[in-house]
Amino acid sequence: MLFAIDLGHNCPPDTGAISNNYSEDVLVKEVGTRVIELLQKRGHKTIVVTPQNSSSVSNSLRQRVNKANSSGADIFVSIHFNAFSSPNVRGSEVFAFKPGGKASALAQSVLTQILKLGFTGRGVKYSGFFVLKNTLMPAILIECCFITSPKDMQIFNADKMAIAIVNGLVGEGVRKDITGKLRINVATYAKPNSEQSEDLEPGLLHFLQPGDYPAKLIGEEESHLVVELINRELGVRDIHYFYSGHSQFLEA
Repeated sequence: MLFAIDLGHNCPPDTGAISNNYSEDVLVKEVGTRVIELLQKRGHKTIVVTPQNSSSVSNSLRQRVNKANSSGADIFVSIHFNAFSSPNVRGSEVFAFKPGGKASALAQSVLTQILKLGFTGRGVKYSGFFVLKNTLMPAILIECCFITSPKDMQIFNADKMAIAIVNGLVGEGVRKDITGKLRINVATYAKPNSEQSEDLEPGLLHFLQPGDYPAKLIGEEESHLVVELINRELGVRDIHYFYSGHSQFLEA
């Protein structure tokens, strides 16, 4: 799966909040860099869509959306930190464009994982933020916590936050890298993610007949085997998803 990672702000004049010696831009980079590392370790691909420079905040946002849309990413994730005038306001929240669908479910999944760290839950919220409204793929915007809240910042740890975000995005499993063979029992599609094949673009699907295929098992996700095929190229992807009802993995 390809994730478009938006390191919120970090592109003057589009800069984040600063309070109590904390910089949103710096914290976003810390968490975002670790999110990218963890996603890649679990067999996913990432692209950073934060621009290097911009003429305005609106131009900065437009560049992020354009890069994400042109990349063909499956999921868009924008990482931010919150701020408020009162230090008593605290907690974590995740935004999607509208209720229902994969983005809303992802937002809830990510928030659930973050709240396990001890933050107050502010809920999944819906907004017409530019990066949520104009991206072509499911998109979420994460407000990790409030840099203006001493209680939040006492809890905050960049590595733990990144792990929580990644667990919310792709599940809590780690990359397995078990060598063996993928056995296709019923003719099926190799897919870029665990969505239903009818919901995916035909060009992203690769049809495989029943048989055994040398492979590595990367993990399991939402009733799918996550597999890297050996000595067999299917399009530009290295990692494929196979419905477990049609397939099984046999260790070598």
